[in-house]
Amino acid sequence: MATLLDWERALENTDGSEDLLIELAEMFIEECPEMMRAVRTAIDADDAPALQRAAHTLKGSVRIFAMAPAVEAARRLEEMGAAGDLSDADADWNALRLEIDRLTAALAEKTSRAME
Repeated sequence: MATLLDWERALENTDGSEDLLIELAEMFIEECPEMMRAVRTAIDADDAPALQRAAHTLKGSVRIFAMAPAVEAARRLEEMGAAGDLSDADADWNALRLEIDRLTAALAEKTSRAME
């Protein structure tokens, strides 16, 4: 699966510590479903402030891994929540879900290789 995950750049976010980056990746894989649920719940409830918070939290977690498309997808939802206009939220949710799926697959591959 092609990915835009930039592992070398992500390593810069952990001062070059691959062990720390692997640990953060494992934590992200575990916590990501709950963060995604929070985003989806906010969209379903038409709760702009909750969407802004949930997308901001997710964006911060994703940014560690230097995968720009996933960061951008979360940022768009965060801004939508800040503006109070969720009219395009479903389209951006679909883009976010695709990018997060790509990211978690890439991280799972990296962490499984690290275990070998």
